[in-house]
Amino acid sequence: MKIRPALAAFACAVTLALSGCNLVGGSPDSSNATDKVTVTVALVPDPPGASQFYRQQFDEFEKANPGIAVKVVENPSDQQLNAVELMFQQNNAPDVFRAQDDGMDRMAARGWVAPLDEFVTPDFLKRFPAGSMDPATSGLHRDGKLMSLPLVWGPWSTLRVFLYNEDLLKKSGYDGPPKTWTDLEQMATKVTADGKGKYFGYAPTAAKAVGVEMLADTAVPYSVPATGIDYRTGKPATSSPGLLEAVELHRRMQAAKVMMPGWESWDGSRAFKEFAAGRLAMYPTPPWHVAEVRKLAPEIKMGITGLPVPAAGRGAYLPLTKSFSPLWSMSAKSTHKPESWKVMDFLASEPFHNAYYKKFGTLTALEGAWKSEAEKNPDQAAILKVAQETMRRAPNPALATTGGRAMTDALAAKPDLKYTDASFSSIIKNQPFAPAAAKLDQDLQGYLDKTTADLKAKGKEGSAKDLTFAGWDPLKDYTPGG
Repeated sequence: MKIRPALAAFACAVTLALSGCNLVGGSPDSSNATDKVTVTVALVPDPPGASQFYRQQFDEFEKANPGIAVKVVENPSDQQLNAVELMFQQNNAPDVFRAQDDGMDRMAARGWVAPLDEFVTPDFLKRFPAGSMDPATSGLHRDGKLMSLPLVWGPWSTLRVFLYNEDLLKKSGYDGPPKTWTDLEQMATKVTADGKGKYFGYAPTAAKAVGVEMLADTAVPYSVPATGIDYRTGKPATSSPGLLEAVELHRRMQAAKVMMPGWESWDGSRAFKEFAAGRLAMYPTPPWHVAEVRKLAPEIKMGITGLPVPAAGRGAYLPLTKSFSPLWSMSAKSTHKPESWKVMDFLASEPFHNAYYKKFGTLTALEGAWKSEAEKNPDQAAILKVAQETMRRAPNPALATTGGRAMTDALAAKPDLKYTDASFSSIIKNQPFAPAAAKLDQDLQGYLDKTTADLKAKGKEGSAKDLTFAGWDPLKDYTPGG
């Protein structure tokens, strides 16, 4: 019997939780020590090379903390939460684990995340940019308690850049990148034709056509592709013209065979490999791809710029909704909390952040660990420039009110109501997206109404009002209460 890849990955995660089959383990010197406290860290081995990096870093930590051994448990990124949940359910919980955004909230809702406030000192907080650890806006606090520590620079999680191969564009007569979606479609079409099967003009980054959301964020408020809701009105808005056109743009290019074949099954690393190999001329991407391209092709003439915008003009900026995204949490079930905190303190130290920056080219939460070097690096300077030019502060219902948290949690629990699957189907089947978008809006409204009624019946807050920021202009920085 064949086992589907996703099922096989989960089966491995189950086995891991029960028997430790995918343990990276501790250093050779620490594995036989009986007088040491073992801190188990569950993480995801990405970007490429992360397995070795974390083991080397924890070996250094163990040398400085001879009473602690660090055991690493690795899980595939798409099974991390399920695997960690199973570890908790089997009374084999990790002491420290990686959980981002909704994943951290999912763990916290089960009572599995320990607040960190008892360990935090004023000197610790000084490591981070001034004001970034304010409980109201940090993105790491829940009900005023610090529940997680970050790894990446605040804008890094939501920043998107546009990469282009200068040489391939010049072969087709273009001196620069596309400024608009119309330019993108025309340029990609010509580059693909000129490539004659050896290289292609464009790909939507990865399976599910994630590039759709990246481009849509220049046309509609970020909340529309992210949740299906327009935060200016609190109403379903998958049928927004900007999102519809982002999908239709990709549908047209797919039907015309402009996009690189096979993208429908790409994982998160395929695009930068194709780009580095000179087989892909342009694509939108998270900024971490930049360093991966450069590792594979140091001499490639890679342009880094902002995303192209609709021909009618920009409708929105990329969002800055909080200071940081959660990453590292401590288990509420840990019997070694002081030792676990030492590990977390290390993961939030300037030496670790500097090492991470040097290894992966990722701008991290501790700006002092990388900023002076980044400003001298052309690629990273370009990323900083794109962030400054294309990002603006945006409202975050989850941080604004208790009801907002309840509603965003409910939306996160129903990913099938997002545009993603329907738009992917539209693109690959060459079918108009508008009817599917209208149906999604109808279903989403019904779900919002039911969620509001359920919360009210339980005496809890949460309604469309908590998703509404009537004064917000997505072309300007959002000011709470302003």
